[in-house]
Amino acid sequence: MKAEHSEIWRLATSMEDHKSEIEHWDLGAGIYISFYLIRSSLQEENNTICELDSLESKNSACKDFFSCLNESLVVWGDRLPVDARVAYSKMGEEICDLLLSDSSEGSTRDDQLSCFDTVFSAPVPGDIRSSHLQNAVALFTCSLLEV
Repeated sequence: MKAEHSEIWRLATSMEDHKSEIEHWDLGAGIYISFYLIRSSLQEENNTICELDSLESKNSACKDFFSCLNESLVVWGDRLPVDARVAYSKMGEEICDLLLSDSSEGSTRDDQLSCFDTVFSAPVPGDIRSSHLQNAVALFTCSLLEV
């Protein structure tokens, strides 16, 4: 994402007033608004914007966001510019990292594995996905050793 985050936020929110007139709003500019809201809620412990207070609600919001990203990739297909695909990938990667870092703090193994399951649905490059898979296998192995 070459543009400053504040500029992207400004543009996306200015279009939000006209979202009923914009085809596939939720799969276009709406994605950027969702990204900034989720990112903000994952970065801050006491966030009142999205009210994502539990790991389960954060995981669910991330799952919905990744589903929207993937649906957008399908709907727009080849018409989606390469820069937008890269931006989607970077958004997915950042949300994955924030969710996984949040899940490691005082969560059960099942909750952590559920977060990995969500992360696997993100549109991220193969090397990032492989890294998450290795971490999930390591977590699963640790949980087997504890039994």
